[in-house]
Amino acid sequence: MPQNEPDPALLAAMRLCYQPIINLADGRTDHAEVLLRSAGADGELHGPEDFLSIMSSHGLALPFTLAIMRRALAEYHAYRFSAANLPLAFNLPLDAMLHPELGQEIISLCNATGIAPSRIRFELTETTPVEDFTAAAASIISLHQAGHHIALDDVSPGMPYLTALMSLPVSAIKFSNTLVASTDALPFIRATTALAAAHRLHIIAEGIETQAQLAAMQKAGVTHGQGYLFSHPLPASTLGHTLHSAA
Repeated sequence: MPQNEPDPALLAAMRLCYQPIINLADGRTDHAEVLLRSAGADGELHGPEDFLSIMSSHGLALPFTLAIMRRALAEYHAYRFSAANLPLAFNLPLDAMLHPELGQEIISLCNATGIAPSRIRFELTETTPVEDFTAAAASIISLHQAGHHIALDDVSPGMPYLTALMSLPVSAIKFSNTLVASTDALPFIRATTALAAAHRLHIIAEGIETQAQLAAMQKAGVTHGQGYLFSHPLPASTLGHTLHSAA
């Protein structure tokens, strides 16, 4: 296990939500993104900002990522996501992705939970831009060989090594809600979607809130959508009920 561990009080405040990602061709849930939330003293759920700050400033990216995965995979079994063959997508900070213990830790998690690697996906977050392409490529290839799907998250103009990263064994790219909400970003979305389609990648648009945004993304060639138009982030119990009701 990584030497540093998160503060138990922080872990006690950690809550998870799950936001479905929809295949726009058939309207079905393709997979769900695991989202980190914090339970406040007021009983309300708050954003992950405090967690993210500690993760980046205290070298805890991998331990926090593993803690999130352990919690999510426990809920996966408790709420029978497996009955719907639902893959989960976890945000993977660059520091965690490049950690030498990442691969073995994930193998141990899969073995302990009995969950197939193909049901565990990773979204490479752009909180820290890729600077060492060789190291990033080696990690992406290793995760792919272990059976995981990888998405490039928050794809944006000026993203380092974007074209080269799309040539690696990744399965999807994601446009942020900021880009989806900006009509000025449509030329970039169209050009990047065409490049991604040439690599046979799925193209996911986050933050779709209106029918007009959905129509614009479909016209641009986006294949999958995520956002309030389809579903708010859900607690595990609600998602489990939704999945089983639709079965």
